[in-house]
Amino acid sequence: MRREVNQDLCRFLKRLREEEKVSLEKLSKGLMTASQLARIEKGERSICKNVRDRLIGRLGIASDLYENLLNIEDYAAWELQRDILHAVEQRDLLRAQELLVLYETQKTKSVGDKIKKQFCLVMQAEILKQQGVASCEIGDCYERAVKLTVPDVNHLCFMQRLLSIQEVNMILEYEFYHEDVDFADKCRDLMTFVENSVFDDLSKVKIYPKIVYYYLRVLFNGQNRQDVGSLEKGMEICNRAIEMLRDAGRAYYLLELLEMKIKLIKCIEDNLDEEGKEQKWETFKTDLQDCAGLMDLLKNLYAQYEVPAYMPDCTYLYQQRWMFYVGDVLRIRRNMFGLSQKRLCSGVCSVKSLRRAEKKESNMQQAALGILLGRLGLSKEFQRARLISNDREVLKLKEEMAECRNNYKLEQAREILRQIKARVSDEIPGNLQFFIEAEAALDWAEGKIAREEFQAREEEALCCTLKVKNLYQIEEVYLTEMELACIRKIQQVMKGEEKRESIDFVLRFFEMYERKNALADSISMYEFAIINAICELGNLQEYQLSTKLAKKVLREDLQCRRIWGIEGYLYEIAWNEREQHIKDKQTKEKEKMTETLKQCLMLSHFCNQTFYEDFYYKKMGHE
Repeated sequence: MRREVNQDLCRFLKRLREEEKVSLEKLSKGLMTASQLARIEKGERSICKNVRDRLIGRLGIASDLYENLLNIEDYAAWELQRDILHAVEQRDLLRAQELLVLYETQKTKSVGDKIKKQFCLVMQAEILKQQGVASCEIGDCYERAVKLTVPDVNHLCFMQRLLSIQEVNMILEYEFYHEDVDFADKCRDLMTFVENSVFDDLSKVKIYPKIVYYYLRVLFNGQNRQDVGSLEKGMEICNRAIEMLRDAGRAYYLLELLEMKIKLIKCIEDNLDEEGKEQKWETFKTDLQDCAGLMDLLKNLYAQYEVPAYMPDCTYLYQQRWMFYVGDVLRIRRNMFGLSQKRLCSGVCSVKSLRRAEKKESNMQQAALGILLGRLGLSKEFQRARLISNDREVLKLKEEMAECRNNYKLEQAREILRQIKARVSDEIPGNLQFFIEAEAALDWAEGKIAREEFQAREEEALCCTLKVKNLYQIEEVYLTEMELACIRKIQQVMKGEEKRESIDFVLRFFEMYERKNALADSISMYEFAIINAICELGNLQEYQLSTKLAKKVLREDLQCRRIWGIEGYLYEIAWNEREQHIKDKQTKEKEKMTETLKQCLMLSHFCNQTFYEDFYYKKMGHE
């Protein structure tokens, strides 16, 4: 296996396309000409972020996997998109309409104009839904949107097309609002397309459960009595969607599907003879109890944290993450490293060029920008994952390794790490950082190294890209996900004032996102970093602050339909309350902790988090 040192979008796109045996014509269809795409792959033509995301989306890669540095135009467009999505989520329709007008007037490169118009039309459709207008008006929005990049939607052969999840969603809504008598067949076609597509698991889980829910609504439209065979097929499809959510730790349309599953069970039971009911009674009973218990728990949490229980809109399909203007990154990192503009630019470009980029007056040339980012410990890529590689398999392996680490399957994690190292170059500082951190964390988890060595090795990993003095005293910082991961791990083994200083540093870092109503843009790293701060603050007897943070991140997770970590916040909240009672010499509420542990056990079981499921089970035995 040849390990590539250089990685960029052009190489990545071409490699992905060729590995999937996709022609230029098939990938570009509806977006641009094949010759335009060929020039993009050769690096002869630049494209905006919307087009980058659509191309990699059609090739099945979720944009959520990437950190993003944006130029002036892309950052301005993203800011407006983010504000539009937030306004729609908050049902602030007047604000949403005003922002859409502003966004529509922004200049866009012609090749990205279709995608921009699609976004505006889809958001307009969401606004019309909230206004309760006639279905034909909503359907017209979706029709105009989908036909911008899928003009043959009425005669679509799915086997011959590549589509992003946003395009699949538009097709689903278009077919739904046109009230086609064959809508159920269209849903089955879309389900088959997603099942057989090149989509990664994160892409699939965003759209497949929605299609299944729309299909099951047709099944229960009350017009036709379904036979047992059709109902059991519906149950099979429903279970497949729920398992997909379970494996990914997401809750997109989860409540809706749990309700549908209960309806299916009851309908199947009603259609069976007495002998059939008796044979399936234990399965029915267990499924009904599990569904009802999880439904009640989730509904109570959504109500308690004032989050809509059911999926209110499709804004989640357009959420981005870890977004920064590259000029801000240059300025912030330069100050972190204590470099003047002149020193950073030396031998690369003029000070004027850097100054104008930092002030958002002009974009820098790519070659010069790449060198400056390298001097600041950063990859030259505008769109990058934690590992710098053109190899799609590396992204899959990284996710598998993270799941193994979370469930303490350490031998499997080591084997996956070995496979990654064989495919990825450690000549890139960010990759070397990943390897050092992963090996240190695995050694620490297995008890092979002491606290001091673990801290030293995590600090060594951090210094691969970030070697600055007095880091925790710096007010404005830019950190990559890997750098934040190293800081979080170091924080675990710190002591005394140093630990508290590190916690304050991490909290300040995320305050920047909170001020912009943008915690959702960093949710995966926010929950990863803050859960450690919550635990440590509890250990330091700062119970109120710990609980406040736990409730904040829990609400964000519920809002973003992430369920892998919420049992941890519930446990920490209950633990803090119990310890506060002990500190205040009040009576412990044993029943409340027992009930919380039951909830934690239910959630960890649903999410297949075997290590934590065992942890909560043992805790219950001690209560």
